[in-house]
Amino acid sequence: MIRTLALICLATPALATAAHADAGDVIDSYILPGVDRFADAADALAAADCNMPALKTAFAETAQAWAAISHLEMGPIQDEGRSRAVLFWPDDRDATARGLRLLQAQGADALTSEAMAKASVAARGLGALERQIFDSDAQPCDLTEALADDLAATAGQIRDGWHDDFADQMRHPGQAGNTRFLTDAEVDQALFTALMAGLEHLSDQRIGRPLGSFDEPKPLRAELRRSGQSLPMVRAQIAGLRQMAAALGPDPQTDAALARAQDQAGRAGDPSLADVEDPAARFRIEAIQTSIREAITHAQAELGDALGIQAGFNAADGD
Repeated sequence: MIRTLALICLATPALATAAHADAGDVIDSYILPGVDRFADAADALAAADCNMPALKTAFAETAQAWAAISHLEMGPIQDEGRSRAVLFWPDDRDATARGLRLLQAQGADALTSEAMAKASVAARGLGALERQIFDSDAQPCDLTEALADDLAATAGQIRDGWHDDFADQMRHPGQAGNTRFLTDAEVDQALFTALMAGLEHLSDQRIGRPLGSFDEPKPLRAELRRSGQSLPMVRAQIAGLRQMAAALGPDPQTDAALARAQDQAGRAGDPSLADVEDPAARFRIEAIQTSIREAITHAQAELGDALGIQAGFNAADGD
């Protein structure tokens, strides 16, 4: 079991007159375009069939589009375990390889859209597709196509869920039939939670897992390392978090910290983060992590205080 951080945001009684985030701006400028990009990229991945150059290009675009919105753990992304079906990571026990072997052994009946939707999340999504596209001993083409179609279907459910219902629920808390959000403060809490949880995940997981310790770096723990998407996904999430923070409200110090992280990530080297074992390269990756941690501190002090939200961290076990 690994330790993951779940962020819980609680409004304090003294902050009844606190300002509210412009949820509509966050939704229109960041969330809806982001889920659209992800769904479009996943559609292109499915349309690539087994054309390997097209698959590799579309895979990279899909992985980065996902990283830019992956911290939106609410509503359509969270429902039915979709985020894990998009990317099962960390996978310290190599459940993805076992799941793929099982799917292949089960034959064509396991590769229908209905069967794939019920398969283990470890054998679905970007992690499974990476093995198919970038491993030299990948399973046959029909499995790759089924995985890509399944991911496109999941991405479409996320996009449609936001457009058809969830965005309106966030825009209009307390309306008749809206049981998810009763007040503007609840919407603020959900958005601020997503921002802060994303910053934490970026620092401690996407960057922290391959960093390990100075004496024992863990490059093989990097996310989607086989495809060289580890660092591009860090860059994509920084950009997404910076855009989200800016849409939530004026927050100059947080923006400055994320701008530093963007610049540092742009100058980092190995796309798979394999160079964390080299002291000079490691220092550059650690600098990104430091800037992200500064952004966490500033976001709580600036944006959290402005919205009347206090953040607390709850350690939860997960596979």
